Order: sequence, then C-alpha cells, then structure tokens
Amino acid sequence: MKNPKEFNIDKFYEKYRSGPKIFKKRDALEPSFIPDELPHRDAQIQKVAELTACTLLGDTPPSLLCYGPTGTGKTATIRYVSQKLEQQCTEDKPWWIYINCSVVSTPYRILAHIYNRISGSEKIPPTGLPKDIIFKKLLGILDQKVQSICFLVLDEIDMLTEKKKGTEILYDLTRLNENLDYCKTSVIGISNKLKFKDYLDPRVLSSLGQEHIVYPSYNADELRDILNERAKIAFHEGVIKDDVIPLCAALAAKEHGDARKALQLLRKAGELAARAQNKSVTHKHIDDAQNDLEEDHIVEYIKGLPLQAQVVLTAIFLISKFSPDHIITSGDIYGIYSELTQKIPGVRRLTERRISDYINELDLAGIILTNLKSMGHYGRTKFIKLDIDLELLENIFMEIDKFQNVLNYKPVLLQLDKVKIKNNIFKKLI
Repeated sequence: MKNPKEFNIDKFYEKYRSGPKIFKKRDALEPSFIPDELPHRDAQIQKVAELTACTLLGDTPPSLLCYGPTGTGKTATIRYVSQKLEQQCTEDKPWWIYINCSVVSTPYRILAHIYNRISGSEKIPPTGLPKDIIFKKLLGILDQKVQSICFLVLDEIDMLTEKKKGTEILYDLTRLNENLDYCKTSVIGISNKLKFKDYLDPRVLSSLGQEHIVYPSYNADELRDILNERAKIAFHEGVIKDDVIPLCAALAAKEHGDARKALQLLRKAGELAARAQNKSVTHKHIDDAQNDLEEDHIVEYIKGLPLQAQVVLTAIFLISKFSPDHIITSGDIYGIYSELTQKIPGVRRLTERRISDYINELDLAGIILTNLKSMGHYGRTKFIKLDIDLELLENIFMEIDKFQNVLNYKPVLLQLDKVKIKNNIFKKLI
C-alpha cells in the first residue's frame, strides 16, 4: 500500500510554480548585489570618488585603506564607485581586480590571480614557478595589455599581515609602479580590523596608509532604510508584512550593525515563506530564519576552530553525553582532554593554562557557559556547561574524521571501575 505521506517531487514543483510569488529579484538580497543607491554611505562614497577621480585625467590615484566592522559597506562602496567611474571613462577604462585574501593568501597565488585575470588565455599554474618569474610576467602583461589604471582591491587584507611573506607581497604590490612604463596601479586594502594600520610594516604603511576611510557600524534606523530599499527590488509588492523589516533591522543592530546579516536574515525568511507556499513574509518567518542561521553559524564556527580547541570541546561533549548531571570543572576538562590527546592522531598535549584560554574563547563564542565560583579554602573554581544542542554538536563532530572514533569513548573520570593516577589508568580493586 502506498504511503499517503510520501513526498511527490513532481506535484511539489507544480504547486511551487503555480503558488504565491514571493521573490521578484532574489539576488538583490545578496551581499554582492550593488544597488543604484547606497544609503548612509555618502561620506565614504565621496572620499573614494575624490581619491579616484584623477583616473579620468589619466593620472594615478593614491593607494588607500578602508576599514571598519564586517557588513558596513566597505566592499560595496568600492564596487559602487568602480561602476560609476567606468561609466565616466570613455577611453582607457580602468581595470578592477578583486582578491579575497582569506582565500587567495600566498604571494604566489596573489600574483598568479592578478596575472590570470588580465591574461584571459595564458594561465599561470597554481604552483611551480619561482616568484620572481611570475613577478616579471605580471609586469609585462600589465604594460602590454592594461596600459591604463589598474586597481588591485585586497579584501580582508589583514590576513596578509599575519605572515612575513604576506607583508612582503604588500610591499611588492605597492611598489609596482616603479617598474611599469605604461600601466599604473593603485592598491585598495579592505579590513575588518579598526587597528589594522598598527600591524603594517612601516615600508608598506608609507604607501598604503596615507589615505584611509573608516566605516562605522549601521544603527537600527540605517539598517531599516537599507532593507527597505533592497526589499523593493527583491520582493513582489505587498509580500513583506509591516513588522518584518523593523524586526530584521533590530536583530542585526544587536549584531554590531552588520548589514550582511540583516540581508541574509531577510532573504532566509523569504525563502522559508516561499517553500511553505505562504503569500507573505511574517514575524514567524523571521524567528524561524534566525534559528536556522544561528545553527548554521554554530556549525561553521566549530568546524573552523583550531584542532586543539575542538579537542577541548570534545571533552566537554563527552561529559555532557555520558553524565548529563555531572558538574563540569576546568580540571575535569583538562583530565579528559589529556586522555583524548592520546587517542586522536596529531594532537600534542598543551598546558592547563593554554586549555583555559580555549575554554574562555568557547565561552565568548556562546558555545559554552562558564561560571567562576569561590570554593572557600580551595580557592575559586570555574564551572562549565554546554550551551548548544548536544545532538547538533555530535553531528558536527561526526563530519570531522579525527573525532569519529572518540565520540562514544567514556572518559576514565566517568568510569566507576577505573581510576587515573599520574596519567596511568588502573582498575579499582575496592
């Protein structure tokens, strides 16, 4: 007998196609979409326009830095000005090459990326050539093919300052013009760190840090204006209920005024409404979207943790799984962490002080809760509690190869018939 609740994909698609239409232009809610107007960024647009206007006369713009918190319109402003500037250039249009330094992070790959974007045909392989050879090839193609202004936009440029070779490539890029005859370059750095300039090499700072633009966080009213403008483009008229955008703006304002998160939340709510074949996006869709995005964020965060931090979190997970009523202390965690370092390949045991730092980081991220209590004569002790769903955490670790074999391991601390003395495990005789 056929199951009446069986999912019928053909009927689903038919119903979806003929059902209520939520989105008019879904892409308008993507961070990469550049609208005709960028609300509340006039001052920043004006500064970038003033610094790049000399391109219209064939002169070389100065390099500059844009910094501010995530989701404050830094990249959008640069892309917006680049579009407007290109419209004004009737001849010798400028080139704009964008590099995400969190993805393209080595000197070799940065030079190869720039060359390959310009070349269009001949490609530099991802590895294999000496850096000086690539550098010479890049200088040659800039003079031969560009012969105008080439803007090199380094998004998340602060990722490069964490490595010595990253600082060297910044120095090389800011000195390109000294070796070019026909093409001229301008480096635009974008960073989420307000104190980014403090970490720059003085040689790089002299070229890159002379002009800088600061982007403040958006407040709730500004986010509401941004969402209203995007919603007009993205959704059909009358789809968004009156309280939806103010709620989105308020939630995003709490997250340090991040416009990307506000747009992401609104898009997710719209997608939930579309899947459910609802006629409008409501307060409930925002609540559901918020829960989904928070879970996605947790998964992404835990998978991106350093291996040592993941081991610490696994220790907390094992206590919570096998003894949910157990009061977890930092000492318990370090004991189980020490056991796990012998069971997980490639993990060396760190000091208790370093593990305490990882516990603090997990607390700041909202993965665990910590509470420091005085124990009288015994001093102060930190009590720890897992603050995310246990099943969700287990599913995340199941996707990480190194942890699959320890997720069902019951630590000695929780085994009544065993005791651990000076890192040696013994069977209890009494």
